[in-house]
Amino acid sequence: MISDFTVESVWAKSDGKSLIKHLEDCLTVYRQVVKALPMIPYLVKLEDFFDLLFCAVYMHDWGKAHFEFQKVLKKKNNQWTHNRHEIFSVPFVGMFKFPAGYKELIAQAIIGHHKDFETLLDYVYSDDDIKSYSLNSASDINPLDFKKNLVNKLDATYLKGLKNRLQKFYNKYACGKRKFEFDNIVFSSVKNPIKEFVWPYIKENSNSDGTKYWQQMLMSGCIKLCDHMGSAEISEIPRLKESNFNFLDSFSEKLYKHQSKSACVEGNVLLSAPTGSGKTEAALLWLKKQFQSGRQGRIFYVLPYTASINAMHRRLIDNFEKNGTKPGNTRYIGILHGKLSQYLAEYFENSDENPLEKKSSIVKLKDMHHQMIHPIKVVTPFQILKYCYGVKGFEKGFAELAGAMLIFDEIHAYDTQTFAQITASLNWMTRHLNIRTMIMTATLPSFMLKELSVAIGSFQIIKADDGLLEHFVRHRVSICEGNIFDQIPAILKAVRKGLRVIVVCNTVLNAQEIFKKLLNNTDDKKSVLLHSRFTANDRLEKEKTLFDKEINIYLLVGTQAIEVSLNIDFDIMFTEPAPLDALIQRFGRINRRRKKGVCPVYVCSKGGENDHYIYPKEIVNNTMNVLRDTSVIKESKLQQMLDTVYPDFPEKDKYYKTKTGFLKSLSRLRPFMRHKEEEKEFYKRFTGVSVVPEQFQEKYEELIYQLDFIEAEKLVVTIHQGMFFKLCGKGVIEKSEGVFETSGRLKKFPYLVVRCKYDKSLGLLEQEYTESCGVLSI
Repeated sequence: MISDFTVESVWAKSDGKSLIKHLEDCLTVYRQVVKALPMIPYLVKLEDFFDLLFCAVYMHDWGKAHFEFQKVLKKKNNQWTHNRHEIFSVPFVGMFKFPAGYKELIAQAIIGHHKDFETLLDYVYSDDDIKSYSLNSASDINPLDFKKNLVNKLDATYLKGLKNRLQKFYNKYACGKRKFEFDNIVFSSVKNPIKEFVWPYIKENSNSDGTKYWQQMLMSGCIKLCDHMGSAEISEIPRLKESNFNFLDSFSEKLYKHQSKSACVEGNVLLSAPTGSGKTEAALLWLKKQFQSGRQGRIFYVLPYTASINAMHRRLIDNFEKNGTKPGNTRYIGILHGKLSQYLAEYFENSDENPLEKKSSIVKLKDMHHQMIHPIKVVTPFQILKYCYGVKGFEKGFAELAGAMLIFDEIHAYDTQTFAQITASLNWMTRHLNIRTMIMTATLPSFMLKELSVAIGSFQIIKADDGLLEHFVRHRVSICEGNIFDQIPAILKAVRKGLRVIVVCNTVLNAQEIFKKLLNNTDDKKSVLLHSRFTANDRLEKEKTLFDKEINIYLLVGTQAIEVSLNIDFDIMFTEPAPLDALIQRFGRINRRRKKGVCPVYVCSKGGENDHYIYPKEIVNNTMNVLRDTSVIKESKLQQMLDTVYPDFPEKDKYYKTKTGFLKSLSRLRPFMRHKEEEKEFYKRFTGVSVVPEQFQEKYEELIYQLDFIEAEKLVVTIHQGMFFKLCGKGVIEKSEGVFETSGRLKKFPYLVVRCKYDKSLGLLEQEYTESCGVLSI
């Protein structure tokens, strides 16, 4: 069928954006992807990878030239029933004079750029289905009959024009030198693409050791990157250059030896150095060396706690961005916001079923994507591990990780299950995605070092030299009889003397309780409580206060959240007992810059009644025995002390069981497929559960409806799984649903609401309940 459509008259979006404009937007992103991820052809052993990607991107939406689909976009009566536009895009791949394997790869990427392959099976109809629909419909062409639609319902004149422009657009957007040759297509003999490319794929066995597997994985990831960012009209994917590291030149004359060594290594590094000895600078020097050696790729700075992520984000902004750049308007440094990538994946999976996007939605879409394109992302390990479980958008995640550089700071801080998954994923990504890794810690038990050496293979160990360790004498440790509450008189005495005091508890409840008791006797304007059960808005406000040089905070009460990457310097500490490696990290916030002689750190002999859920009792007992024989802590003796505390691999069975289960999940991972069971497994293993305090529920649903997922996430509180089940048992956690509009229809958005009271100063109060839940507060 022929039409009088002009180039601009075929739409891609319901806002009137033309298909040719959308394709050019996607090709603009394609050009950026080629520059940002140059290692992919090498990784997948396919020199023509980016040429094939060009073809897939340019042709992925040709099926939108279906007359009935155009009526959908233009809000006219239509017969677009039980169809997918990408199915009608695939047949045109047959025009290329390419090897069959090339055409198969392009076709699979196109047909899978919205829906997973198992879902697409629902769009194949039997002869009986087609006949039955014909008997009950007045349609001129049966919408279930693929072949008749292909022959009669596509705008042939328009598509011929796209074909004629292909070489021109290739020359404009691609970096290759290919001259395309074409065969004629006999549409009457074309098979249904689902039968030709999806059915055989589902039946075949593939594994991650095969070259074809990674060609499919990264082709799928890259076409989705191009389509999604093109839809958001992203015109640039920022990249770092060696010159972005020029700020490091100011450190060149005063580097420690471990920093100088880090600056010379091309490849994997494990760095062991004391807190306050410039590990972050060492990591940035290592990154600079990777760029000097010609390495290109994205960078992930991995930290265990949200508080440390926010602090590192601010620090890197100061280094890489222009003066005065605000955290929400950065070019190079970003934070991955919660489930943002899943929100976007969900949006795009359904964006063309009934594509009636509002302009306001498209603006939000653009804003969300600008939060994801930074070349340096500060993340938790779970935001990388989720890709290994097939969470929506995993192919895009692996594409970004191709040739990436990962920095793991304070690797010791993870529980056994998380550490097992980190080591297994590092090994897998090192083998298949050629990542480079720098692992940093101040304290690392020998068993962890052994597992990491297996994970990343070839690497160089860098340690702070003995001379530096001898100078890092900062803390005198004393054991205090009793628990943390017994130390209140001593804490108040230190505060009244003008000392800056840190109090560390192992549980949020204890931290809240002692903070309340101390506040009765101190100035609350100069006291801060920091733990994991604040909303992001309140936590950021507290961190801002903590780092404000004009506000001299003299009392900081916190949990493990203060152990890592907080560049603060207090005078004295009182802490509940914990494993030695965790305590050393806590001590690192005291006399950080070594300008106060030797400062006291007090460890209570008794912990909280629930501490055994957090730390193995045997390891804590070993730690206390070691500390009783210690006065001044010497960095040069730390490894010996650690090996005494950890004579063997604690929770070894749990570690290997978790690792085995994780590797099984990886073995089941396949591009183009949905992995619902693996997704459930990821969320089951993930130790945090997101809940919305009741007082924020109305605002949260309002933001979700507006597609403002980033602001909505700032109203969420994360609680540990143990606390989650405890509160469920008390009947104060309920399932609820918000809604947001996508593709002209309302989509349900499930979430959990907690009927506990929330206090801006104290956070979520697990023992105080709102009136609506009908449970008496303790």
